[in-house]
Amino acid sequence: MNRLHPRSAVLRVARAALQGGFFGFFGGSLGTGMFGLPAFAVPLLGLLGALTFSGYALARYLRFRYELDGDTLTVESGVFARQSRQIPLGRVQNLDVEQNILNRLLGLAIVRFETAGGSATEATLDAVDEAEVKRLRNYVRTHDRDEAAETQTATADAVSETATSGHPAHADRPGVTGPTPTHTGDAQTPGDFGDSASTPDTVERDQPDGSLLFAFDQRELLTYALVSVRPAAPVLTLASLPLGMDIVWSVLRFNAGLVGASLGGPVIRWLLGSPETTRLVVFAALSVVQFLLLALVVSVALTVIEYYGFQLTQADGDLRYERGLLRRYSGNIPLEKVQTVTIRENVLMRQFGYATLAVETAGYSGGSQQSTQGVAVPLAPREEVYELARDIEPFGDLDFDRSPKRARRRYLARFSLAAAGLTTVAYALDSLVLETGYWWLVALLFLTVVPAAHLRWRHRGYDLSEDVLATRSGFWRRTTRIVPYYRLQTVFVTRSPFQRRRDLATVGADTASSSSLLGGVARVYDIDEDTATELRDALRERLTAHVSGLRTNDRAGDADA
Repeated sequence: MNRLHPRSAVLRVARAALQGGFFGFFGGSLGTGMFGLPAFAVPLLGLLGALTFSGYALARYLRFRYELDGDTLTVESGVFARQSRQIPLGRVQNLDVEQNILNRLLGLAIVRFETAGGSATEATLDAVDEAEVKRLRNYVRTHDRDEAAETQTATADAVSETATSGHPAHADRPGVTGPTPTHTGDAQTPGDFGDSASTPDTVERDQPDGSLLFAFDQRELLTYALVSVRPAAPVLTLASLPLGMDIVWSVLRFNAGLVGASLGGPVIRWLLGSPETTRLVVFAALSVVQFLLLALVVSVALTVIEYYGFQLTQADGDLRYERGLLRRYSGNIPLEKVQTVTIRENVLMRQFGYATLAVETAGYSGGSQQSTQGVAVPLAPREEVYELARDIEPFGDLDFDRSPKRARRRYLARFSLAAAGLTTVAYALDSLVLETGYWWLVALLFLTVVPAAHLRWRHRGYDLSEDVLATRSGFWRRTTRIVPYYRLQTVFVTRSPFQRRRDLATVGADTASSSSLLGGVARVYDIDEDTATELRDALRERLTAHVSGLRTNDRAGDADA
């Protein structure tokens, strides 16, 4: 069996020694003050902690072994409690590679194996050299390709047998099971993305890097950073403000000086006690604008750091991405394991004609540190995004059916109740605490109720085509999900008490993708109840046809064997 690279052992031992030394030094310092330990106990405990932690780290390194043997990845680990895991390579959905600055200097990388249905990374190799990363990636890729070739051969035999017996037959998509979607786009020459995705056996093995499909230049990266504001940026900015309170107080005093007020005491006391309501509003508005601008700068910086040098290539039927400035991420997205294709467009993107493409496999999404792992194209012109989406999962032009107009009345009632609740809270707060008399400003939210209800209704819909179910929802961030029928797992209809009052229902189409585990199911919102039942039955018929096709193919394969 193989061990991790020796340089990773040096890193682990050094990191553990620093941690153990810190805890030992801290414990010794605390003991000298509270329990009267002699002064030499501080360095002694620091040395003892460093030796203990580093020894345990070295033992963990020596006990960790892995091996790729046939169709299985075997991982053995544990110091006191030994653990042995065997992971079938057929379950591996993604193989992700991460390199921080130190790892890049040492030529090391962290490899993560993501499997279908897992709630966490199944196996992590921390760390191996770049040659081993290439070997692991090629091994997994070759296994997937061979498995796809076997499936294709068995399917072709089954189709031939059913065709000669007089029963209807359909061709299956290579590498996956189920009916083959028809591509209505332009024909592609051998070596193009669409050709290699649909015929993996023709891909050359001596081209591991593949062909470049998409890459960010500096202008596109900055554009993406500006139009894709991260919701976490204001939270991160607010959490970071206490680290620079001197600067924050200087800015607040400057703002107070601009409106002709003094900020000598606590800011909250001045805000609540100021007789100059107009000055208070100007001061608050100015401070909020400065905070939002700072949050925008933080959002741009986070996006640039995460997507610097983004490249998307295609090789051996896989999509491979690389990105990151401080931490370099790379990974493979097997096309035959794609469950859902998602196109996202926020308001700014739609204004300038851009969109984001994400592909979702049955593997775990990688947690918070790789929240955008499935993003295939962060930002590109909308036409290019749809063209690439059709190469990944062929579908025709989408013509969305909207919900009935009584669904818009439902949204109108919901938003009206929300505006009434906020107005009531503002009135109570102003009457009991602030006493400014401006509580009615919150009531202006009622002016936005009608357009908000209309926009929600307008940007929701669905399209039931021959090959896929497409759903669309969202105004601020419009999301279009493309779900092929052969990837369906479950289909369900939900009706809330408010929907039942208006004879409405919501249809959900669940797949094995990671977003489904997090609540990202493709949903057709607020359609007529009878239409929802018909849609559910139609999707179940396609799902049943797929399952029947699988059983037929299995029986044909057993008969051939």
